[in-house]
Amino acid sequence: MIKKFDIGGLQCLTSTAGDSSHIAYILYPMDMLGNWIETAAAKYGVTITVITGMDWESVFSPWSAPGVPPGSPDFKGKSPEFLKKLQDEVIPQLEARLGIAADVQRSLVGVSMSGLFALWQWMLCDTFYNIASLSGSFWYEGFLNWMKSHPIPAKTGKGFFLLGDQEKFSGVKAFRSVGENTDQIIKLLSHAGIDVEFESVPGNHFSDALPRLEKAFTALYRYALI
Repeated sequence: MIKKFDIGGLQCLTSTAGDSSHIAYILYPMDMLGNWIETAAAKYGVTITVITGMDWESVFSPWSAPGVPPGSPDFKGKSPEFLKKLQDEVIPQLEARLGIAADVQRSLVGVSMSGLFALWQWMLCDTFYNIASLSGSFWYEGFLNWMKSHPIPAKTGKGFFLLGDQEKFSGVKAFRSVGENTDQIIKLLSHAGIDVEFESVPGNHFSDALPRLEKAFTALYRYALI
């Protein structure tokens, strides 16, 4: 069963099935996942909530940076405000309406810029136990250097990362660093003792959206399929 909530100007599409002690939040650029989340919630035994209605260039950029490609609107660096909104408003209200206990285990799944946000917030707090970053925008100006200079916290959860094998050949020069940057980030996390899994898949940045989500949920909730 799909439930819809409007919290703080954001649209939350939720399906609950199986073990309510686990909830996965998906920050996704399209709101047409209704049928998929209902099937996936039952398959993986987890509550799934898709959050839409965000200004991607604003809320998923951790700090201000020039727009990419050149001529695009600049990134506004409002991730800190958006994270606080999730922590103080969206998550508490949603979970209260669903009757989910405070000790629920949360995962965060992001794609592209929201995949960047998923890792950024994981380095700062423990709101989410696991993360999945699908084609995370790790080309973002200053992000790799931030990861190298920022103390990597201990994590008992899992990080799943996926990248299309054609993404490093993008026609946009700035995007071509995504492969090397992703590799370096995974090594940093692994060396810090974090459980990370990486998968390279065929295609470019926009290929096979639902199969890639399936890979993320299988990695995070593999126990549910045993």
